[in-house]
Amino acid sequence: MTDRQPFQSLSDRLAGRLPDRALHDGVPDWLEMPLRHWISASLEEEYDTARRVCLRLRLTPRTKQNYETRLVRADIPELLDVVDAILQSHPGWSRSENVYNVHRMAGTFEYWIDRLAELQDVLSDGGSSYRIELDERRLVRRVGDTVEQALDQAVVAAPKDAAAHIRAAWVAAYGRNPDPDKAFNEAIRAVEEIACPLVEEKRADSNKSTLGTVIGQLKSVPHKWNVILPDRSGDLRNAEGVVVMMELLWHAQHSRHGGGASSRRQNQEEAEAAVNLAVLLVHWLATGVLRAA
Repeated sequence: MTDRQPFQSLSDRLAGRLPDRALHDGVPDWLEMPLRHWISASLEEEYDTARRVCLRLRLTPRTKQNYETRLVRADIPELLDVVDAILQSHPGWSRSENVYNVHRMAGTFEYWIDRLAELQDVLSDGGSSYRIELDERRLVRRVGDTVEQALDQAVVAAPKDAAAHIRAAWVAAYGRNPDPDKAFNEAIRAVEEIACPLVEEKRADSNKSTLGTVIGQLKSVPHKWNVILPDRSGDLRNAEGVVVMMELLWHAQHSRHGGGASSRRQNQEEAEAAVNLAVLLVHWLATGVLRAA
């Protein structure tokens, strides 16, 4: 059940204080036991999953422990990694083609759906800085409702391949184990999936179109493209504004090629900015903000 308004304690209301919206990294005291209970419930009769998680996390059961016990009794700094690994490894995902069609589930998969809902509630009620990314089946950092809604809107509007790339970019930027280089790669590929066939259909058909060639094409004939946002006079703008955003994304990737004078690994702040910019571009391109004049 979704709360109608943010929870606020009686003492805070009486004192006139605002609701507590703080997010907490790691595992604060109040989240430890709920997470351990969730791990135990999720691994019930799932010996193979417990073993797989231990192997993937390089965790060795201690004396007289089985795999499940090792995970339930993991050290506090390990708990979120254990939860994340269970999400990635649990066989419940494969027991239905539609994760969201909860009311038609039965048996073991219905139980897994209940565990996912339980974990979402635990993380949300406990003010965790993490949430479940259902499509990628892992934990990602919360970045605020407005930003996450922008991602969801872009995914809904985008073609299947572009949506998959933008979600992969998001997880690479905001997941438990960030990979800034991958975030950049996936962000650019998400934009290319829509921009290349839109702007350079023939070149895209022969796999010769990139975001760089799209930028070049738009810059060479900006008058042939419009953005639906009008200028001060009320006329439609040309593609220059979109080109600027594409260039910001394209030129910021210094991890694309090795051996160059400016080649280096991307950092986390760059990756997050790139992914958020790509979310906007994907949504604009998918919803026709840029169109032929």
